[in-house]
Amino acid sequence: MKVLIISLFTTWAIAQTSSGGGSAGSIIVAPNGARIVSTLGPGFPSGAVTGVPYSAMEVTEHVQTLADGTHITQPAQKSTLYRDSQGRTRVERSPLSPLAASVVADAGPSFVEISDPVGGVRYTLDVKNHTARKIVARFADPPPQRQDVVPGSASGKAVPANRAILSSDQQLRPQFSTESLGTQIIEGVMAEGSRTTVVYPVGFMGNDRPITTTSETWTSPELKRTVLSKNSDPRSGELTIRLTNISRAEPDPSLFQVPSDYDLIDPQPPRVVR
Repeated sequence: MKVLIISLFTTWAIAQTSSGGGSAGSIIVAPNGARIVSTLGPGFPSGAVTGVPYSAMEVTEHVQTLADGTHITQPAQKSTLYRDSQGRTRVERSPLSPLAASVVADAGPSFVEISDPVGGVRYTLDVKNHTARKIVARFADPPPQRQDVVPGSASGKAVPANRAILSSDQQLRPQFSTESLGTQIIEGVMAEGSRTTVVYPVGFMGNDRPITTTSETWTSPELKRTVLSKNSDPRSGELTIRLTNISRAEPDPSLFQVPSDYDLIDPQPPRVVR
Protein backbone atom coordinates (compact mmCIF):
# COMPACT_ATOMS: atom_id res chain seq x y z
CA MET A 1 0.00 0.00 0.00
CA LYS A 2 2.79 2.45 0.90
CA VAL A 3 4.61 1.66 -2.34
CA LEU A 4 1.52 2.43 -4.42
CA ILE A 5 0.88 5.74 -2.66
CA ILE A 6 4.51 6.83 -3.03
CA SER A 7 4.49 5.78 -6.66
CA LEU A 8 1.35 7.70 -7.51
CA PHE A 9 2.57 10.80 -5.69
CA THR A 10 5.86 10.61 -7.56
CA THR A 11 4.06 10.31 -10.88
CA TRP A 12 1.93 13.35 -10.05
CA ALA A 13 4.95 15.38 -8.94
CA ILE A 14 6.89 14.59 -12.11
CA ALA A 15 3.92 15.51 -14.27
CA GLN A 16 3.53 18.82 -12.44
CA THR A 17 7.21 19.60 -12.97
CA SER A 18 7.31 18.66 -16.61
CA SER A 19 4.19 20.69 -17.37
CA GLY A 20 5.57 23.79 -15.76
CA GLY A 21 3.74 23.50 -12.47
CA GLY A 22 0.20 24.70 -12.84
CA SER A 23 -2.67 24.59 -10.47
CA ALA A 24 -4.71 21.68 -9.37
CA GLY A 25 -7.85 20.48 -11.04
CA SER A 26 -9.71 17.19 -11.38
CA ILE A 27 -9.28 14.50 -8.77
CA ILE A 28 -8.07 11.02 -9.70
CA VAL A 29 -8.90 8.08 -7.44
CA ALA A 30 -6.31 5.33 -7.27
CA PRO A 31 -7.32 1.67 -6.78
CA ASN A 32 -6.39 1.95 -3.10
CA GLY A 33 -8.73 4.89 -2.62
CA ALA A 34 -6.03 7.57 -2.65
CA ARG A 35 -7.11 10.80 -4.37
CA ILE A 36 -4.69 12.56 -6.67
CA VAL A 37 -5.01 15.95 -8.29
CA SER A 38 -4.96 15.85 -12.07
CA THR A 39 -2.25 17.84 -13.81
CA LEU A 40 -4.62 18.99 -16.52
CA GLY A 41 -7.49 20.59 -14.67
CA PRO A 42 -7.81 24.32 -13.94
CA GLY A 43 -7.48 25.37 -10.33
CA PHE A 44 -7.94 28.27 -7.92
CA PRO A 45 -7.91 31.89 -9.18
CA SER A 46 -4.16 32.20 -8.56
CA GLY A 47 -3.57 30.19 -11.75
CA ALA A 48 -5.90 32.22 -13.97
CA VAL A 49 -5.21 32.46 -17.72
CA THR A 50 -7.04 35.28 -19.51
CA GLY A 51 -7.83 35.81 -23.16
CA VAL A 52 -7.76 32.10 -24.07
CA PRO A 53 -11.26 30.63 -23.76
CA TYR A 54 -11.92 26.95 -24.39
CA SER A 55 -14.00 23.96 -23.36
CA ALA A 56 -13.02 20.28 -23.40
CA MET A 57 -13.54 16.85 -21.94
CA GLU A 58 -10.78 15.52 -19.68
CA VAL A 59 -10.41 11.74 -19.68
CA THR A 60 -8.32 9.93 -17.08
CA GLU A 61 -7.37 6.27 -17.60
CA HIS A 62 -5.38 4.04 -15.27
CA VAL A 63 -4.08 0.55 -16.10
CA GLN A 64 -2.07 -1.45 -13.57
CA THR A 65 -0.15 -4.65 -14.33
CA LEU A 66 0.43 -7.08 -11.47
CA ALA A 67 3.50 -9.28 -11.02
CA ASP A 68 1.68 -12.29 -12.50
CA GLY A 69 0.75 -10.34 -15.64
CA THR A 70 -2.82 -9.55 -14.61
CA HIS A 71 -4.06 -6.20 -15.95
CA ILE A 72 -6.39 -4.04 -13.85
CA THR A 73 -8.12 -1.35 -15.91
CA GLN A 74 -10.05 1.28 -13.98
CA PRO A 75 -13.20 2.81 -15.53
CA ALA A 76 -12.27 6.01 -17.37
CA GLN A 77 -13.04 9.11 -15.34
CA LYS A 78 -14.36 12.10 -17.26
CA SER A 79 -14.61 15.78 -16.36
CA THR A 80 -15.91 18.65 -18.47
CA LEU A 81 -13.72 21.78 -18.38
CA TYR A 82 -14.54 25.38 -19.31
CA ARG A 83 -12.50 28.60 -19.28
CA ASP A 84 -13.69 32.01 -20.47
CA SER A 85 -11.73 35.05 -21.65
CA GLN A 86 -11.70 36.50 -18.12
CA GLY A 87 -9.92 33.44 -16.75
CA ARG A 88 -12.96 32.04 -14.98
CA THR A 89 -13.07 28.24 -14.94
CA ARG A 90 -15.70 25.58 -14.44
CA VAL A 91 -15.07 21.88 -13.80
CA GLU A 92 -17.90 19.35 -13.91
CA ARG A 93 -16.85 16.11 -12.26
CA SER A 94 -18.39 12.68 -12.24
CA PRO A 95 -18.52 10.60 -9.01
CA LEU A 96 -15.06 10.11 -7.50
CA SER A 97 -15.54 6.39 -6.94
CA PRO A 98 -14.49 4.40 -10.04
CA LEU A 99 -17.30 1.90 -9.35
CA ALA A 100 -19.89 4.67 -9.01
CA ALA A 101 -18.58 6.35 -12.14
CA SER A 102 -19.08 3.16 -14.14
CA VAL A 103 -22.64 2.77 -12.87
CA VAL A 104 -23.85 6.34 -13.36
CA ALA A 105 -21.52 7.45 -16.15
CA ASP A 106 -24.41 9.01 -18.08
CA ALA A 107 -26.19 10.52 -15.10
CA GLY A 108 -24.40 13.88 -15.44
CA PRO A 109 -21.95 15.57 -13.09
CA SER A 110 -22.39 15.21 -9.36
CA PHE A 111 -19.97 17.99 -8.45
CA VAL A 112 -19.22 21.33 -10.06
CA GLU A 113 -16.46 23.80 -9.17
CA ILE A 114 -16.42 27.40 -10.39
CA SER A 115 -13.34 29.58 -9.92
CA ASP A 116 -13.72 33.31 -10.49
CA PRO A 117 -10.42 35.27 -10.43
CA VAL A 118 -12.31 38.49 -11.18
CA GLY A 119 -14.31 38.31 -7.96
CA GLY A 120 -11.62 36.34 -6.07
CA VAL A 121 -14.08 33.57 -5.16
CA ARG A 122 -14.66 29.90 -5.76
CA TYR A 123 -17.94 28.02 -5.62
CA THR A 124 -18.52 24.29 -5.22
CA LEU A 125 -21.96 23.17 -6.37
CA ASP A 126 -23.78 20.08 -5.14
CA VAL A 127 -25.87 19.23 -8.18
CA LYS A 128 -28.03 16.67 -6.40
CA ASN A 129 -29.02 18.88 -3.46
CA HIS A 130 -28.90 22.23 -5.32
CA THR A 131 -26.57 23.84 -2.79
CA ALA A 132 -23.47 25.99 -3.26
CA ARG A 133 -20.51 26.71 -0.99
CA LYS A 134 -18.52 29.90 -1.41
CA ILE A 135 -14.81 30.36 -0.66
CA VAL A 136 -13.28 33.84 -0.79
CA ALA A 137 -9.63 33.94 -1.82
CA ARG A 138 -7.14 36.24 -0.09
CA PHE A 139 -3.68 36.20 -1.63
CA ALA A 140 -0.55 36.30 0.50
CA ASP A 141 3.19 36.48 -0.05
CA PRO A 142 4.94 33.08 -0.14
CA PRO A 143 6.54 32.03 3.17
CA PRO A 144 10.33 32.31 3.50
CA GLN A 145 12.20 29.21 2.39
CA ARG A 146 13.15 26.92 5.23
CA GLN A 147 16.87 26.90 5.94
CA ASP A 148 18.83 23.97 7.31
CA VAL A 149 22.54 23.33 7.83
CA VAL A 150 24.05 20.46 5.87
CA PRO A 151 25.48 17.98 8.38
CA GLY A 152 29.26 17.91 8.22
CA SER A 153 29.54 20.90 5.89
CA ALA A 154 32.83 22.72 6.14
CA SER A 155 31.33 26.20 6.07
CA GLY A 156 28.38 25.48 8.34
CA LYS A 157 26.31 27.92 6.27
CA ALA A 158 22.58 27.45 5.98
CA VAL A 159 21.28 26.04 2.70
CA PRO A 160 17.74 25.23 1.53
CA ALA A 161 16.27 22.15 3.17
CA ASN A 162 15.82 20.27 -0.09
CA ARG A 163 19.52 20.72 -0.92
CA ALA A 164 20.42 19.41 2.52
CA ILE A 165 18.40 16.27 1.87
CA LEU A 166 19.98 15.69 -1.54
CA SER A 167 23.46 16.22 -0.14
CA SER A 168 23.06 13.65 2.65
CA ASP A 169 23.88 10.74 0.35
CA GLN A 170 24.91 11.58 -3.19
CA GLN A 171 24.94 7.92 -4.27
CA LEU A 172 21.21 7.46 -3.54
CA ARG A 173 19.99 10.43 -5.52
CA PRO A 174 17.45 9.65 -8.27
CA GLN A 175 18.79 10.42 -11.74
CA PHE A 176 16.60 12.75 -13.82
CA SER A 177 16.80 13.23 -17.57
CA THR A 178 14.53 15.20 -19.91
CA GLU A 179 14.25 15.07 -23.68
CA SER A 180 12.22 17.02 -26.20
CA LEU A 181 9.64 15.12 -28.26
CA GLY A 182 9.09 17.89 -30.77
CA THR A 183 5.60 19.05 -31.72
CA GLN A 184 2.42 17.45 -32.94
CA ILE A 185 -1.27 18.25 -33.41
CA ILE A 186 -3.43 16.90 -30.58
CA GLU A 187 -7.20 17.34 -30.78
CA GLY A 188 -6.74 20.17 -33.27
CA VAL A 189 -4.15 22.18 -31.31
CA MET A 190 -0.37 22.32 -31.62
CA ALA A 191 1.40 20.80 -28.64
CA GLU A 192 5.04 20.63 -27.56
CA GLY A 193 6.16 17.37 -25.99
CA SER A 194 8.81 16.37 -23.48
CA ARG A 195 9.68 13.16 -21.66
CA THR A 196 11.18 13.01 -18.18
CA THR A 197 12.82 9.79 -17.04
CA VAL A 198 13.67 9.13 -13.41
CA VAL A 199 15.88 6.24 -12.31
CA TYR A 200 15.78 5.35 -8.60
CA PRO A 201 19.04 3.58 -7.68
CA VAL A 202 19.31 0.38 -5.69
CA GLY A 203 18.54 1.00 -2.02
CA PHE A 204 16.77 4.32 -2.52
CA MET A 205 13.50 2.91 -1.17
CA GLY A 206 14.63 -0.56 -0.20
CA ASN A 207 14.66 -1.74 -3.82
CA ASP A 208 17.23 -4.35 -4.90
CA ARG A 209 17.05 -3.26 -8.54
CA PRO A 210 16.89 0.17 -10.18
CA ILE A 211 13.34 1.50 -10.72
CA THR A 212 12.67 3.58 -13.82
CA THR A 213 9.64 5.84 -14.29
CA THR A 214 8.73 8.01 -17.27
CA SER A 215 6.48 11.03 -17.65
CA GLU A 216 5.47 12.26 -21.10
CA THR A 217 3.80 15.67 -21.29
CA TRP A 218 2.31 17.54 -24.25
CA THR A 219 1.57 21.22 -23.62
CA SER A 220 -0.25 23.66 -25.90
CA PRO A 221 1.39 27.12 -25.95
CA GLU A 222 -1.82 28.45 -27.49
CA LEU A 223 -4.11 27.11 -24.75
CA LYS A 224 -1.41 27.59 -22.10
CA ARG A 225 -2.09 24.19 -20.60
CA THR A 226 -1.25 20.51 -20.85
CA VAL A 227 -3.44 18.58 -23.29
CA LEU A 228 -1.95 15.11 -22.80
CA SER A 229 0.16 13.41 -20.16
CA LYS A 230 1.31 9.80 -19.94
CA ASN A 231 2.96 8.50 -16.80
CA SER A 232 4.50 5.04 -16.50
CA ASP A 233 5.62 3.56 -13.19
CA PRO A 234 6.26 -0.17 -12.63
CA ARG A 235 4.79 0.14 -9.14
CA SER A 236 1.46 1.73 -10.05
CA GLY A 237 1.01 1.18 -13.79
CA GLU A 238 0.10 3.49 -16.66
CA LEU A 239 -1.75 6.75 -16.00
CA THR A 240 -3.01 8.73 -19.00
CA ILE A 241 -4.80 12.09 -18.84
CA ARG A 242 -5.94 13.71 -22.07
CA LEU A 243 -8.21 16.42 -23.35
CA THR A 244 -10.76 15.60 -26.05
CA ASN A 245 -13.42 17.57 -27.95
CA ILE A 246 -11.51 20.83 -27.52
CA SER A 247 -13.52 23.90 -28.56
CA ARG A 248 -12.10 27.43 -28.76
CA ALA A 249 -15.53 29.11 -28.59
CA GLU A 250 -16.38 31.41 -25.69
CA PRO A 251 -18.40 29.42 -23.12
CA ASP A 252 -21.83 30.59 -22.03
CA PRO A 253 -21.38 33.20 -19.21
CA SER A 254 -24.09 31.47 -17.15
CA LEU A 255 -21.75 28.51 -16.64
CA PHE A 256 -19.65 30.63 -14.26
CA GLN A 257 -22.55 31.75 -12.08
CA VAL A 258 -24.39 30.01 -9.27
CA PRO A 259 -27.90 29.06 -10.48
CA SER A 260 -30.68 31.10 -8.92
CA ASP A 261 -32.39 28.00 -7.50
CA TYR A 262 -29.30 26.96 -5.50
CA ASP A 263 -29.00 27.68 -1.76
CA LEU A 264 -25.74 29.29 -0.60
CA ILE A 265 -24.74 27.52 2.59
CA ASP A 266 -21.94 27.83 5.14
CA PRO A 267 -20.20 30.95 3.81
CA GLN A 268 -16.54 30.58 4.74
CA PRO A 269 -13.96 33.18 5.82
CA PRO A 270 -11.31 34.25 3.29
CA ARG A 271 -8.90 31.49 2.36
CA VAL A 272 -5.24 32.45 2.02
CA VAL A 273 -3.88 31.47 -1.40
CA ARG A 274 -0.09 31.52 -1.74
